[in-house]
Amino acid sequence: MQHTKRASIFACTAYTIYSNRIIQIAPGVETHVVNSDLKCSLGGEFHTALNNKIFMAVWAKVFEDADFQHYGWTVKVDPDCVFFPDRLQSLVSPLVETPNGVYLNNCRYGLHGPIEVFSRNAVKTWSTGSGRCLTHFHKVCSGPCFWGEDMFIDQCLWKVLNVNRVDELTMLVEDHCDPPQGWQNCYDKTRSAYHPFKSVKGYSQCLGNAGF
Repeated sequence: MQHTKRASIFACTAYTIYSNRIIQIAPGVETHVVNSDLKCSLGGEFHTALNNKIFMAVWAKVFEDADFQHYGWTVKVDPDCVFFPDRLQSLVSPLVETPNGVYLNNCRYGLHGPIEVFSRNAVKTWSTGSGRCLTHFHKVCSGPCFWGEDMFIDQCLWKVLNVNRVDELTMLVEDHCDPPQGWQNCYDKTRSAYHPFKSVKGYSQCLGNAGF
């Protein structure tokens, strides 16, 4: 549905879909295979998906493909996140790239995973420094930290790799980040993303209400 409507990542300059097997999403559109079974347990302080190993495998494939080097910004988007690339473009266009890169924090509680936005240099820094972060936080937590990937990458880029963290707290409307009343109607055209919408009907209604 997203591909047919040219919605979400399919409205970007380029896109790639990752899975643990080759799936034809649409004619001529296939997933890139990552080395993971995509399975994880729930746990940690907030009883969230402990999916860091999965996303380390995904990012390893992103680094290997190296397509990110051809673009100013890389955006990771979950399939159930209603994403408007043109709205995001207006947020990132004034930002100035730095040697270590720039990334956007989308919630006052810290980075939430439905949409993650990184400059080219931020992805480069992440690609060379992620192992350093694994070692650092293994020491801090005296073993595995039991974090989701969004918390790990946020803490890694911000606290260890010195990537410039820019708060864009109006970018994402998310059910776990104090959304306003009636947020599910998606009428606010200043927002770049809404999450979650797990059915075709709900996703399509959000797109329609947003004027897509």
